[in-house]
Parts: sequence; C-alpha cells; structure tokens
Amino acid sequence: MNAKLALGWSQVSLRAKLTALSVAIIGGLLIISSLGTVALLRTYLQANVDNVLNQTAQTMRLEDPALIQARFAAKQIDLPALPTDYYMAYLGPDGSFLLSISQSTNPKAPVPNLSTMSIASVRLTHGVPFEIDNRGRPVIDLNEGKGWRILAVPLSSSPGSFVIALPVDNNNALIIQYRNIGALFGSLLLLLSALAIWLTISSALRPLKEVERTAEAVAAGDFGRRLMEPHSKTEVGRINSALNIMLGSIETAMNSRGKALEQMRRFVSDASHELRTPLASVRGYAELYRMGALKEKQALDDAMNRIESEALRMGGLVDNLLTLARLDEATDLALVETDLVPIALEAAKDASVAEHKRTILVTNFAGKKIGSSYRVKAKVDAMALRQVFTNLLANASRFSPADKTVELVIGIQGSKTVIEVRDHGEGIPKQLREKVFERFFRADNSRNRETGGSGLGLSIVKTILDRHRATIVALETDGGGTTMRIELT
Repeated sequence: MNAKLALGWSQVSLRAKLTALSVAIIGGLLIISSLGTVALLRTYLQANVDNVLNQTAQTMRLEDPALIQARFAAKQIDLPALPTDYYMAYLGPDGSFLLSISQSTNPKAPVPNLSTMSIASVRLTHGVPFEIDNRGRPVIDLNEGKGWRILAVPLSSSPGSFVIALPVDNNNALIIQYRNIGALFGSLLLLLSALAIWLTISSALRPLKEVERTAEAVAAGDFGRRLMEPHSKTEVGRINSALNIMLGSIETAMNSRGKALEQMRRFVSDASHELRTPLASVRGYAELYRMGALKEKQALDDAMNRIESEALRMGGLVDNLLTLARLDEATDLALVETDLVPIALEAAKDASVAEHKRTILVTNFAGKKIGSSYRVKAKVDAMALRQVFTNLLANASRFSPADKTVELVIGIQGSKTVIEVRDHGEGIPKQLREKVFERFFRADNSRNRETGGSGLGLSIVKTILDRHRATIVALETDGGGTTMRIELT
C-alpha cells in the first residue's frame, strides 16, 4: 500500500505537489490559530464570569439567610454589577434549600437544577466554579449552548452554603458563532490561497514548459533555438542563461561536426579522384605489357618511365595526405623562440638542388641578400616552418619559368615577422587567390597534372600557419607573378 502511495505521489506534477503542500501547511496553521483563538476567547469570557461569581459569593456568604431577602430588596448589600439573569440560593447543612433569589428577562426561562447535587458535591466544589446544563449535568459539549456557571461557598455566620449561578448561554453562543465564522472564513481563505498558490506556481513554472519545447526542438535538429532570459536574479533566469550557454556550445559543436564531416567527405572524394588517374595509367600500361603490345624496347622503356612517374606522383600525394592527417590530429605545436634565417637558407639551398637551373634568392625587404649573420627571430615550430618554406618554394618553382628568379624575403615590419615568397610566373587570378589554400583546389587541372602538383601543398602550408596563429595571403608580384605573404605575430 505504501509503495502504491509513493508511486502515485511520484507521478503527481510538481505544480500539484507544491500546491498541495502549501495548502496543507496553511490549513494546519489556520486550524491551530482558530483553536487557539477559541480557547483564548473561552478563557477570557469564563474569567469575566468567574470574577463576578467570586465577588458576589464573597459578599453574600457574610449575610444572614434570615435577613437576606429584606436587605437584598432594600439594596443594602454592596454587590458587583450582576447580569440581567442570575440565580442565587442558600442551602442548609443537609443540602436543603433555605431560600433563593433570581432574576431573568424571560419569566419562562428555566433555573439551574441543583436538586441533583448532593451536599457532599457542593462542599467538594466550594470555591471552584463549574458548569452544568439546565438539567444539572456537567457541560461537556459547547454545541448544547444552554448552561450555567456555578460557584458554591460556605456561609461564614452559620452552617450551610451559598450558591450563585450565572447563565453562560450567550458566552457559549458567542464562542460557537466565532468558531463557525472562523471555519467559514478559514475555508474561504484556504480556497483563495490554494487558487493564488496554483496560479503563482503555474506562472513560475511556465518557463519550464518553454525549456521542454526548446529541448524538443533541439532534439529535432533546430540547434539555433534559444530560451528567453527573464531577470537573471531569478532561479529560472539563471537556469535559462546556463541552458542558453549550453545550447550555444552544442550548436557550435554540431556546426563544427557538420563542417568536419563535409570536409572529410570532400577530402575522401578528392583523394579518390586524384588517385584514380595515376592508378588508371599504371593499370593501362600493365595491361599493354600483358597483352604483348609493348614489343619494341623504346615502347617498353616509355611505359616503365610513365609507370615510375605516376608511382612517384601517387607517393607524393600519399605523403601529403599523411602530413595533413597528422596536422589535423596533432595537439598544439611546440612554439619556441627561433632564428628563421638558417631555416630559410637551408630550404632555399634544397630547392636549388632540386631545380639547379633556377636562381633562388634569400633577401631582406631592402632587396639585399642575407646570410647566417642576419637575425630574424619568432616563436615557431622549426620543423613545421621548414615544411612551409619547402612547399612555398616548390610551388613557386612549379608555376614559373625556369629562367625566372624566385625570391624568399624575410624581415621585421612593425611588431610582426613577415615572410614573402615571390615568383614571376603567370600569377593567380584575383578571384581565385583565397581558394588556392583549399585542399585539392586547382585553377587548371590539366596544368597541375603536367607539373606534378596534387593540390595539397598550399593546404599544408595554411594548416601549419593556422596552428601558429599566423596568416597567409596570395598577392600579385610587382611586374607579374604571385607573392605568398606570411605574417607571424
């Protein structure tokens, strides 16, 4: 049973739980306050009646029962202000009635029935007020409404007792009326409180419904959805702010993931396309050999040379792909304060050996050749920057005539270290200068295949420089050609 109740309670909405708990607390406080107020009111009214009873009893117990009626009628007795209805009696030692004095606004109103009281009970209650109903029974339930407050005291001048009774009907009626009114207004207040609490909690929890709708939208793929941010000092406002930050991070991550997947698909497609041509050439020459079509020695030599050329091209392409893969997966580069001049001189020397007919100059921005004594320092990864120099020099040599000089210019401009690789070839159209750094991009596919390019050299350069937080742009060389300008901060 308890498990079922716990399960049922756990399935109740938060709004209903908070409302029920608040109403229960308010209802309990109203009941406690009502009971306390009724008890205080009853005590106050009873104390007033008891005060009149005591003052009257202390005066009347001194009187002689034989003379009391004449003195009372002549108003020779100093009594406190009595209510309009009262009843007084003198009892003998055996409990017999000696005389009684009473007054009532209603002649037909009953008097307290004291016949059920023995003298022993009267003596037992001397000095202690108590209540009875009109039939002499002790009053237990206020709902009966009718009753008397009685006080019995011993006479001072003779054996016997004096009894005074004051009606408490009005007091009891007042208490009952107050209790009923309190119950009515308490119920109304509880109902209004429940309604106000329900509306307040509903208003406070309304933003959570927006959170639910936003979460559903995000789950459906709308990563740009955001929550309205109420005042940041409220709990809901702080939650919405935190969720918006989280949603922004999710959107950024998903966009990055989408771009990465798109780049990967494009990369795989381009790599497959680039490998297809040399593989087809190798397979074609192999089939010619298998079919016996290469009967002459010169034809066989040409076929072997083409196979070797395509194999070298595939090897270069695979090497470039591996380099890009390592750069994409690597952590931050180890940037160390390094002199760039020796790296530039070594790269220029290697490029000259690879293409001995070409002149490659290493100069400063004043146009003067520099040697190892010249110093230009920057925080770089030396091995990665060597790859940048090698690729840029190879690219410049590949797309410029052999009799044209390639210049590697290095120096400081302002707060930046600047490197330029200049060729004097055909140059790059302005609208294509930003695209040349994309992977597998070629302005002229046939021309690149003739020169052995894979479309990855400048992509590798751009990736390395991005890891250095450096920039590279393609510019036009004065007099024609292309200048690759690098700025290191």
